[in-house]
Parts: sequence; C-alpha cells; structure tokens
Amino acid sequence: MQESTARTDIDEESTEKVASPETLSVWGLAWPSILANVLFASVGVVALKAVGNLGTDAVAAVGTGGRIFFVIQSIMMAISTGTTALVARAYGARRYQEASQVLYDSILISIFLSFISIFVIWVAGEDLMNLFGLELEAKDLALDYLKVLILFAPAFGVSIVQGAAVRAAGDVKTPLYLGLIQNVINIFLLIGLVNGRFGFPELGVVGAAYAGGISFAIGTVLGILVWVLKIITIPLPKLNSFSFSRFRELIHVSTPAGLEQGVFQLGLLLYFWIISLYGNAPIAAYNVGINILMLSFMVGQGFTVAGATLTGQFIGAENPKEAKRSGWRSAGLTMVSMGILGIILALASRPIASFFVDDPEVIRLTVLFVWLLGIMQPLMALEFALGGALRGAGDTKSPLYIITISLIFFRLTFAGLFVWLDFPIEYIFGSLIIDYIVKGILFTYRFESGRWIKLKT
Repeated sequence: MQESTARTDIDEESTEKVASPETLSVWGLAWPSILANVLFASVGVVALKAVGNLGTDAVAAVGTGGRIFFVIQSIMMAISTGTTALVARAYGARRYQEASQVLYDSILISIFLSFISIFVIWVAGEDLMNLFGLELEAKDLALDYLKVLILFAPAFGVSIVQGAAVRAAGDVKTPLYLGLIQNVINIFLLIGLVNGRFGFPELGVVGAAYAGGISFAIGTVLGILVWVLKIITIPLPKLNSFSFSRFRELIHVSTPAGLEQGVFQLGLLLYFWIISLYGNAPIAAYNVGINILMLSFMVGQGFTVAGATLTGQFIGAENPKEAKRSGWRSAGLTMVSMGILGIILALASRPIASFFVDDPEVIRLTVLFVWLLGIMQPLMALEFALGGALRGAGDTKSPLYIITISLIFFRLTFAGLFVWLDFPIEYIFGSLIIDYIVKGILFTYRFESGRWIKLKT
C-alpha cells in the first residue's frame, strides 16, 4: 500500500472508540500510567527485599547487572519514543491505520535489535562487568544475572513499544490491566525462585532474572493477544504494507532519542563506576536509594506519558496552542506531586532503608542519597513533564542536547573532580544537585521558546 493511502485509511469502526485530543486530560492520561508504574516499582521493592536477604554482594550484583541491562533497553526506549510521537500525531489527525503500521514497524525493529543485544552480552558481558570493580563473588553473580535476563530482551522490546503506542492512542487503561497481571506473576516468581518458595528451586540472584523475564514474556503475549482480538483501539496492521518513508520517519524521530538514551545510560554507568571506586557499601546505598525514590519517579513517568500524548495529538490535530498549554499543565501537576513525594520519602528513608539492609554504613549513605535526590524532585519533574511533551511533539533533539550538557558536562565533570580531589562519597552524591538544576533551567527555556512547535518530521 502506498503511504498516501495509509494516511487516509481511517478505520470507521475504531473512530467510535477513540477520543479526540480535546476530550483527553493530563490527569486522566496520567493516573493509570502512574498506577501501572507504581505497581511495577513495587516489583522492584519485592526484588530488592528478596535479594537483600542474600547479602550486600547480591544487592550490588543485581544493581550492576540491571544497570547494564537498562543500557541495552535504552535502545528499545528510543524506538518507543519515536512510536509515541508518530502514533500520537496519527491519532490526532485521525489516521488510525497509519498508527497501526507505525506500531508494526516498531515491533520488527525492536525484535531485530534485541537479538543483537543478546549476542553482545553473551560475547562481551564479562568485559563489561570488569569495568565496575566488583568483588569476585558479586561480579560472578552480576554476570549470571545479566546473561539470563538478556535472553528475554525481545519480550521486553515488544512490550515497551506496544505499550507506548497504545498510550499514545489515548488508551492508558489497557496497559494498566496488562501490567497488573504481569506484576503479580513477577512477584510470585520472585518470591518463589529467589528464596525457593511455592515448590520452586532456590536460584538466588539468577531467580530474580528468570522472574522478570518470564513475567514480561507472558505480558507480551497477552499484549499481542488483545491486539489480535481488537480489544485495543489500534487496528491490526496490513502485513504486506511497508513504506520506506514511514520507516525513515520512525528512524528520524527515534535516532536522537536513541542517542539520548545512550548518552544517559552511559553517563549513569560512568557515574555508577565512580561510585564503585568507593566500595560495595556506596553501590548498595545507591541501589537502595533509587528503589526508595522509585515511587516518585513512577509518578513523573506517568505525567511524561500524558504530556507526550497530548502534545503529539494536538500537533497532529494542528492545534499548537493547546499542545503548549497541555505541556505546562502537565509540568505543574508533576512538580507538585513529585515534590511532595520527595519530601515524604526522604523523611521515611531511614526506616525504609533499614527494612532492606542491616548494614549501618549502607543505611547512612542511603539516607543521605535519598535526601539529596528527594529535594531535587521538583526539578526532576520538569525533565519528566517537559521532556515528554517535547518528544511527543517530535522534538527529540533538544532532550538529547540537554541531557548531554547536564549529565556529561556537569554531573560527571564535578563527580570526577571530587574524586581527583579525594573528596568523600557524599560529594559524589552531591553532584546530582548540579545536574538537575541545569536540566530544569534548560528544559524550561526550550519549552517556553515554542520553537519545537515548528518542527516537522
């Protein structure tokens, strides 16, 4: 089918089930995504508790292996960013079949990249792990964890891009329901496979990898099933329909997002490596602290979905004024929500940290880390909301530039300087403050300028 045909092919049956941008709201789009993210974060809490019972080495291993896995998954997140922008625009312009073809192309790309990722980790995983200076036992555990988890990369990739497409179409409840089922399975398998409960073998750290992978695989199968059964609003694709211009557009929008994710994850790896220079206790504290604040991050990501969906659909509907207004509404709600949560979690950081680990030094560093990052939540909210709005409108270059400037030239530069000056780990954690101040200023300036509205892909 030619692209021009795809752009005008409207599924009349699905139009009755699809809301226009004007009928969508920031909160209406955000709360199911927030709840889905919170449920997902609860899995991380259960995993941390289950693995925490195995000792500090196990916590450091899962944190390190997971961090490398997230670097690989950042590629899928980039594809999902392009998927979100193009599907949202298509739905804003009421080109529903075009949205379906975008999702189909995205799935094919994500599967291809997933198999490349599996090959890379199985060939070079040990070399990557050696960069973090983990003690021998922790390094071996991290490598085993990563090699199992990466086998499920295709399921993660398909799940990510399909969820992004469905949300961009304005349906945020179906991913919530699927995520609930997936998370229940994940928690059940975590308890069973890590600690040997419910008749499962006791696999320790590797059990956590199997639990996450199997649950995502089941969730992916269910996601494809609801698509085939036409439960979601996105129509089924025409498998023999391929447009090089659509493919190029998807790559054009996704590539800066991929570079952004690459820079971001590489920067986090370097930051994580700097922390590892101070020993296992700071690594464990960093992992525990991130999990404590995960609730606030999940709220922010929910508003990211809302901002991206609304700006994308309003741009597709040729209403840039409402696109900008929806982005600011999303930013305001996100700042208030994350700011309050940041303070609450900081106040409760010591008892929560004590629940996960019993090492006094890890607890002390965790409390410090949570307080430092907790007070930065309003600025982090600007990154979530305005960054999501920019990407949803198709401006994926600005977030790349902003992330590169703040992370590389501020956080890592100052952290490296502190290491060179032989400052204690507290200063390394403190470099986060500089990073988020810079990002907050730059995202605000870019969005307020309105120049992103003129971008056409």
